[in-house]
Amino acid sequence: MEETTIAALATAPAPAGVAVVRVSGTRARQALKAVFEGKKDPTRLPRTLVFGDILDYKSGSPIDKGLAVFMPGPWSFTGEDVVEFQFHGSPILVQRVLRSLYAYGVVPAAAGEFTKRAFLNGKLDLAQAEAIADVVNAKSDEALRFAGEQLKGRFSQAVATIGEPLRDALAEFEALIDFPEEDITPDTLDDIGARATVAKVKISQLLSTYSFGALVKEGVRVLLCGRPNSGKSSLLNLLLGKRRAIVSPISGTTRDLIEEEASLAGYKFVFCDSAGLRETTDHVERIGVELAKERIPWADLILFLVDASDVTGDWRETLGILKGSGKRVWMIINKIDLNPRAIGEFAVDSSICQQNFFISAKTGDGLGALIEALVEDVAKSMPETGDVGEIVTNERHRDCLLRAEHALDNCIEGVRQRSIPPSILATDIREALAALDEIVGKTYTEDILGRIFSKFCIGK
Repeated sequence: MEETTIAALATAPAPAGVAVVRVSGTRARQALKAVFEGKKDPTRLPRTLVFGDILDYKSGSPIDKGLAVFMPGPWSFTGEDVVEFQFHGSPILVQRVLRSLYAYGVVPAAAGEFTKRAFLNGKLDLAQAEAIADVVNAKSDEALRFAGEQLKGRFSQAVATIGEPLRDALAEFEALIDFPEEDITPDTLDDIGARATVAKVKISQLLSTYSFGALVKEGVRVLLCGRPNSGKSSLLNLLLGKRRAIVSPISGTTRDLIEEEASLAGYKFVFCDSAGLRETTDHVERIGVELAKERIPWADLILFLVDASDVTGDWRETLGILKGSGKRVWMIINKIDLNPRAIGEFAVDSSICQQNFFISAKTGDGLGALIEALVEDVAKSMPETGDVGEIVTNERHRDCLLRAEHALDNCIEGVRQRSIPPSILATDIREALAALDEIVGKTYTEDILGRIFSKFCIGK
């Protein structure tokens, strides 16, 4: 059965200066000739932009003037013949160009189908394919840097470095199993156990980087908590650099959760403003308070805001609840412009928190120190490896590594016991290798590919 030829918009589906429609497949060359007319034939000038008319296939009339480029396989992104059209970025024109291609017999591309074909044609491995989506979706400089290193194959190389010695060990071990006359000596078992231990240590080191990798990729989740009118919404607006939450002297203004992303010094943070924590008879406000309490487990860090003029200590009970959650809590004494003496008055009480900051959300005083501390808190959790290419950011990769680690644990314990049949030990090594191979796509199922590429945008 002939592989279908696919097409999709490769740029954002919105009005723009230029739109790019990509085509890939065995009939891409013919489709180009059917819907494009220029003074030169793009198929005779590979990888060269050619100016001309993009045509309606049915009527032959021009849709728009633009550029076309032909990239023959296997020297293309997908490994197949690829065509790209560049023309004015009107959504209506995009629709007409795609309809012209569909009329010729090209079919709409599924989400991530171009990258999926690149993987299936050996242009990149599965970890690199996933990195493409991470590059597109990166929300911070560091997330982009990590994704870029993975796209280069750095993480795949780290996985291969672990797997190759195991593959050699398995080949030698299975050779001895296949020839019963060759005794499997204690030294042979010790050698297998040693190689499995080295691999397991490297896998454990990779796994230890996941918490940091996930923070960089997904963002540090910061919950702003406190009693009403402590300045949570004002601080949120300051951190975001824009007015996102309503600020009012009236208590209980915030009723719902307000969640926004921000990039600070290259790191992604997700800040969440919540309703003031207090007992209330207002039905809607009470719902907001419950939402705030339910949000506590979500947070990586809680910023607990206190009004600098509230020296009565009504906030202590609320702080006790937050501390009891087991989450890290930083105390933010706000409105120091109204009570400059707060630094001395709160010195003792604030010592119960991990870090304490005195700020004015109105004037911005103290904000720089808070932001610096937030960035430093993330940066100091950087794994000792310091090698961006060996940091796990993907939950699927983490799952595969955990399975490999478990299989190697079984192998190491079997070697130690001396009573486990060699065939079982060989099975443990095979399971570890299969889990590692799954990361880069040496082994895969259609279900795995479906789950990965369905998360991609159309046209990528």
